[in-house]
Amino acid sequence: MDYWLKQTILSDNQDLSTVCFKLLSWLDAELCGTMTYKYIETILTGAVFVDIIFEIMGEEMTKDLMETHAHHRLFLKDNCKILSEVGVTVHSAANILTTPEGYKYIFTIENILKHFLIDVNLIYNYKRSSKNISIDNAKYKMLLIVQRIFQLPPKNIDISVNRLVSHCDFSLLGHIFLEETNSLHICKYKILEHKICKKISQGNISSSFIKSMYVTASSSLKGNTFLKSCLRNDVFGTSLVQFFMLFFENLEKEGYNITINSQHKLSDIIFLVHCALHSKTSCSQLNKTIRTNKSVAQLIKKSFFIY
Repeated sequence: MDYWLKQTILSDNQDLSTVCFKLLSWLDAELCGTMTYKYIETILTGAVFVDIIFEIMGEEMTKDLMETHAHHRLFLKDNCKILSEVGVTVHSAANILTTPEGYKYIFTIENILKHFLIDVNLIYNYKRSSKNISIDNAKYKMLLIVQRIFQLPPKNIDISVNRLVSHCDFSLLGHIFLEETNSLHICKYKILEHKICKKISQGNISSSFIKSMYVTASSSLKGNTFLKSCLRNDVFGTSLVQFFMLFFENLEKEGYNITINSQHKLSDIIFLVHCALHSKTSCSQLNKTIRTNKSVAQLIKKSFFIY
């Protein structure tokens, strides 16, 4: 295939629909077994070639393929949909990564794609169960935001984090705390996690962040499960517990005046405490605070029957 591909690319007289169909068929079938750098390079070179053909010819190529290979219409519909949404190059790279030993090829793939000047942002969170990556996917949107933040000068990253926690919905923002440790982007996520969790533990977090967390967790079972998944992240879970303890310490000092003066709504805090205590995060300190502070214990006792 490598030799055929080189000859095809260098040839001036090509039946592009036949070339395109052959490459699509091969790419669809050849992603298994032991791979080498050269094999991956051939796969991605072929995928890039298909993308270029479609970029140049667009709908005309789709129509030509459907007419020339009518008996493969269903197969072509799926592949043309991939082309219009994410591109064959990205799809092929993602398929390599989802093979049993795909993790071994992450840096190889990234280096090859950089050589081809292909945007690699879409690849790393690709799931085999989902054939296409939707731009509506919250995890993918969060990845794009993270990528854009780290394209800024370092001095502007803190400004971006402040805007992020003030204006970004928690159903999106929470994915920062769920990024897998084997992700190529984990370092960027961990930097943002540290900055956000430091604000939370110091009680210096935007009221809209807490409100959004409450709305996400209280609006649906899915949202509630999402928050509890985030709380399994030790850094996030610990910082939120520290935030609650700080809030309750102020409550003990100021009494019910805090419910009037606080930027955070007490009922939202109580609900989130309930979620934290029923998650797998470490809440021994929070439990102790609730038991020893009379004002807090009384409020919790009055409010918990609601949940």
